[in-house]
Amino acid sequence: MMTGRDSSYFERRAKEARGAADHKNGGRAARVAGHLALAYEALARIKRQREGLPITKH
Repeated sequence: MMTGRDSSYFERRAKEARGAADHKNGGRAARVAGHLALAYEALARIKRQREGLPITKH
C-alpha cells in the first residue's frame, strides 16, 4: 500500500521534474521529465482540492 502524500509533496516533485527537464537539453529525457512534471502538478491540484485549499498556478 502506498503511503499518503499531501499537496506540498507533489508540488515539490513537480518543481524537481521541471528543473530536470530544463537541464536535459532537449531530447527524449527532457520530454519524459516534462511529462512527469505535468503529472505531479495534476496530482498536486487534486490533493489541494481534497484538502480544501485554493488551487495555485505555478
